[in-house]
Amino acid sequence: MTDDLTNRAAKARRALAQSLTDAGDLTDPQWRRAFEEVPRHVFVPYFYASAGDRISGDDQWFTAVHEDRSLVTHRTDGAATSSSSQPSLMATMLEALAVQDGMSMLEIGAGTGYNAALLAHRLGDDHVTTVDITEDITGPARDRLATAGYHPTVITGDGSLGAPDRAPYDRVIVTCGLSTVPLALLQQLTDGGFLLAPLGNALARIRPTGPDTATGRFLPHGAFFMPLRQTPSDGVPTRRPPLPTGLGRPSTVPAEAIADNHFRFLASIAVPGLTWQYDLNDNREITGARVWNQDGSIAQLRSDGTVVEAGPRSLWACLEDAHRSYQIAGRPTPDRYGITTGPEGQVVWLDDPDGPSWTLGE
Repeated sequence: MTDDLTNRAAKARRALAQSLTDAGDLTDPQWRRAFEEVPRHVFVPYFYASAGDRISGDDQWFTAVHEDRSLVTHRTDGAATSSSSQPSLMATMLEALAVQDGMSMLEIGAGTGYNAALLAHRLGDDHVTTVDITEDITGPARDRLATAGYHPTVITGDGSLGAPDRAPYDRVIVTCGLSTVPLALLQQLTDGGFLLAPLGNALARIRPTGPDTATGRFLPHGAFFMPLRQTPSDGVPTRRPPLPTGLGRPSTVPAEAIADNHFRFLASIAVPGLTWQYDLNDNREITGARVWNQDGSIAQLRSDGTVVEAGPRSLWACLEDAHRSYQIAGRPTPDRYGITTGPEGQVVWLDDPDGPSWTLGE
């Protein structure tokens, strides 16, 4: 690593930290110092552009690494399966942990190792454990952490099982998308500890209330993460089924609703596991879409406002039901929702546990 690169990177990190501070994403001086001092370029020596090209070592790479953007860093069978998250979202999550000196931390989703380095900078190596599913992710993460001068515990394994040998933890942070909350993670928390995780398309802060029960609330921020991988083959997007044909019917969900992140949060809870493709006009406004699920169901919203569906489920009808609930509730933001887990299952509810609700995992 040349002195010129080291100096340029340090200057670029300070500029990024300042921009995150100016935007209100970074308010804690200790986390700001971590963003200024942990070298992101060490953890992202390359990334994949949207067209699939690998970008490394040039000005495009350097600029991207020091911008507030997520970067795809790992592919499985050509599909993106790991990334370095957007720094503003990372800052939001780290500050939401409300950590104190001496706390122990479990991270699910080591990825590049960058977030683990930020945690180790703030809490110390001995207080940080991070887990990811395959050695081809954890091996490079471990090496990059060492290069940057950090040595947290890096474990290869199923993140949904946590790392019980090093439990209990004051905080568990999940940096991959969940469809349900793994109970093993809640059981590895200390009394008074909590889990922070992306559930659907928003962040939930969840505290155990008993051996098999927990409750929490969602934060107002959107959070888009690649899904938790429980086996090495997980994470490859489902191939799109054949497009439906025939006459369409009028849709009660307009194309512009798809760009409403508050509605998309409810959709991610009520109709989970969807893959989306969009049609955009010259102003980058959504004019049509295709959405499908691994069960083979697919729906297409056409530019004339009609929709056609195929497969075992009427996906668009499910989305219309969710949109109707969203409109009736006054277009709620994610922080109006909460979650309860117990022997009966996991339920996301609106405003209070007796309000409208959706069962996870169905």
